Amino acid sequence: MKSRLTLLIPEHWPRIPECEWRLSTRDGGSQHGRSAPRHWPPADEHVAILDGAQTRLLSITVPPGKRKDRPALIAYALEARLARDVDHEHVTVIAESSGSGTANSENTDDATNDSSNPAARRLELLVVDAARLRRICAQFDALERPLLRAVSIFDCLAASAECWQLASGDGCSMALRTGGGDAIAIDLPPPGLDSADEDGEPGSSEDEKNGGSGDGRTAAIADLLALALADPGSRMPQRIELAFVPPLPPACCDTLARRTGVGMQSIDFAAVWARSARAHTLLHGGFAPKAGPGAGLWARLRWPALTAAGALALAGIATIASLFADRTELARLEQRQARVFAGALPGMPAVAPARQLQRALRDARRMQGELAEDDMLSMLGAVVDASGTLPTAFSYRDRGLSVDLPATPSTASPSNPALGTRLVRRGFTVAAEGDGRRLRLSPTP
Repeated sequence: MKSRLTLLIPEHWPRIPECEWRLSTRDGGSQHGRSAPRHWPPADEHVAILDGAQTRLLSITVPPGKRKDRPALIAYALEARLARDVDHEHVTVIAESSGSGTANSENTDDATNDSSNPAARRLELLVVDAARLRRICAQFDALERPLLRAVSIFDCLAASAECWQLASGDGCSMALRTGGGDAIAIDLPPPGLDSADEDGEPGSSEDEKNGGSGDGRTAAIADLLALALADPGSRMPQRIELAFVPPLPPACCDTLARRTGVGMQSIDFAAVWARSARAHTLLHGGFAPKAGPGAGLWARLRWPALTAAGALALAGIATIASLFADRTELARLEQRQARVFAGALPGMPAVAPARQLQRALRDARRMQGELAEDDMLSMLGAVVDASGTLPTAFSYRDRGLSVDLPATPSTASPSNPALGTRLVRRGFTVAAEGDGRRLRLSPTP
């Protein structure tokens, strides 16, 4: 079992770095705290809960269509519901059901809502600003704590038609999820701020006697619940669960119950932490985390792979340097050949320098009375040196020598081409005739 650090990320994070966190240890225990990132405990996995109004929970109805067309249908349905361009939002589908049911108050004016079509689909969506989600992921990457999952506070609240949930984990904002699919998040006033009556004057009558009006937070919670209960698409729940840190005092719960007419039940915020493990992650598509089933293997192979990559890079650099050195040496030899050619054959263009120099050497030897390569004696001596035997017969005509060799293993043949190869290396063109014992030699042009 891996340790997991779940963090409640408020709207002002990381400008104000402190946030609430809960650590689930490997042995099944848990720790809770509030601190800046430098004081967070180490963990194997990290999960972020986006608190407050960073996400929106919406319900839409889309007509039937192919699954590949679903993103376009969702974007069209959201155009009238969002103030921002849909392309700037990141959408996550968390629930899907038949669209023939009754739509809630949020989507009664939706142009795509066709509840009379039994094939239509009703979708519950979580919408988050893509730029905000990208900044959060980048900040966690910079902290070397990459996010495994990011979830919405609304998806961490378990709500039904009989029971709603209202939660606040940091005392700065609260989130409400109703049974009809609605979700609202507002900021909480600072603790100790006096509430005001309808005329804007500090409240001081009946609520103070019940221990609830002296704190503006009670009035803010009551106003939020009254707004949700007044929605025509919502049914009156049997109770509302309040998950606050720190827990609301009983006098506050009694005041809220009297104002709303609904029973209030205070629960531990641990239920919200626990539900975050089952909530739908927002990190999909372009936000999919790099961590996953292969992350541990990559962590183990990272340094060996980097070492091998470094060795390959060095080998590549050495190969490139060797190529440059070879090209430099080739250029030097070509320059030397050009100088030798210009000195030996001044004024003659270099078409095939090697052959031209060879022909000039042959002519110079003849002028000096020496044997050239195409002379009979030179060719016959080459055959004797290459074969190690004396020919039985030979003839010389038109700068070509025909020799008959005795039948020995060194005789050139298709199965023993060594003799022909040695003669070719001496600058002759060799052709075998008959059974290979007669060779026809001529100087290479």
